[in-house]
Amino acid sequence: MAAQRPFAIGAWTVDPARGTIGREGRETRLEPRLMELLLLFAGSPGRVLSKDEIVASVWQGRAIGDDTLAAAISRLRTALGATKDNRVIETLPKRGYRLLVMSDAAPAAAPRAAADRTEELLRKGRAALAVPLPQSLAQARIYFEAAIAADPGSAAAHAGLAEAMLTQHAAGQGASFAASAKAAAQAALALDDRSALAWALLGTATLVADRDFAAADAALLRAVALDPDLTRAHRARSLALAAVGRFVEAEREARRALALEPLTVSAHVDLVQLLLAARRFAPALVEAKKVIRLSAASAEAWSALGWTHALLGDHRDAVDALLESLRLLGTDAGTVARLRAAFDARGFEAFCTAGADLFAQQRVMFVARPMDLAMMRANAGETDAAFAALEDAVRADDPVVMFLPFLPHLDRLRNDPRFAALAARARPVR
Repeated sequence: MAAQRPFAIGAWTVDPARGTIGREGRETRLEPRLMELLLLFAGSPGRVLSKDEIVASVWQGRAIGDDTLAAAISRLRTALGATKDNRVIETLPKRGYRLLVMSDAAPAAAPRAAADRTEELLRKGRAALAVPLPQSLAQARIYFEAAIAADPGSAAAHAGLAEAMLTQHAAGQGASFAASAKAAAQAALALDDRSALAWALLGTATLVADRDFAAADAALLRAVALDPDLTRAHRARSLALAAVGRFVEAEREARRALALEPLTVSAHVDLVQLLLAARRFAPALVEAKKVIRLSAASAEAWSALGWTHALLGDHRDAVDALLESLRLLGTDAGTVARLRAAFDARGFEAFCTAGADLFAQQRVMFVARPMDLAMMRANAGETDAAFAALEDAVRADDPVVMFLPFLPHLDRLRNDPRFAALAARARPVR
């Protein structure tokens, strides 16, 4: 995958996409489990990894014997050419294992021109990443991939690629992006294990790809320890805590992020959505109105306000806000008028039906996510259509499905036997 670009560990070039390691023109193919093990060590050079941490990451927590782990470590050592005088992975009795820094680990510095080229590509990638449109996110990924090609030893380039893919995954653009982002974050940490951003990205990717709260939270706490003011780490940790229903702690992290960046609209919207999931509708309304005062031109903010009013039962205010969100997305005046007429004639359920029909058909101004359709269909009383949309969301691994146990938008579906079965297939965070 694009995120699995080659990177260096000492004198070895590791190519996760091809499953190989190479040195001095010789190439060795690793079995998938050994590559996972190597990537784990690469993300934590010099740090002692306990057996439990290794098993949780590489064997997904399955029960294995000490002999199985020791044999895997031994095979990896052999593949890396370890000898008595040149150890690669150290065993620390009763503690675990750690990757040692090899004497020939430092690659030659890139020429100044190449370094300038890499920095320019990184700058362009970050600029593209700031525009939340599908084509812009795809362009950001191209820039970061080019930066890696120009300088495979750039931790910032690997981290940028991880961030681009996580943003694409969060936007519902592909189920495979989360695993690819995890590999890119691991590559960044193999190059710079003091990068708070890379740890934050690894934690986020682990959450969405593996649904593993403990491993994700460990990485996010590492990010916060390295940089207590890293907003992304606090926002990601808020997401992780909310995914396991720890809403008080999640709100604390969300408010910490806002204290650090009070003008970031998406961070405000995150807090509103968190409060809705926690069923604290009145505080959510207060926060939603704050977002509108901050940015009355944000479609995302108006949508959050609309759903807050809807869950409070204030349907006319909900329709006003949701229509403003659609207007800001570029919906024409005639369509807005038809949606309002549906509400005036037949109420909120009819409005949701008309809105869901618009979302299902619209492919120019915006592409609706299956979760958006599921919420609209559920509130329209269209149970079968809502479940069909939820099935699409689960198949697409929409990150919002992590919150199925909590979302009040779907309450009308909860007593249906299909809901519990679908929620289980959505891979809840453990």
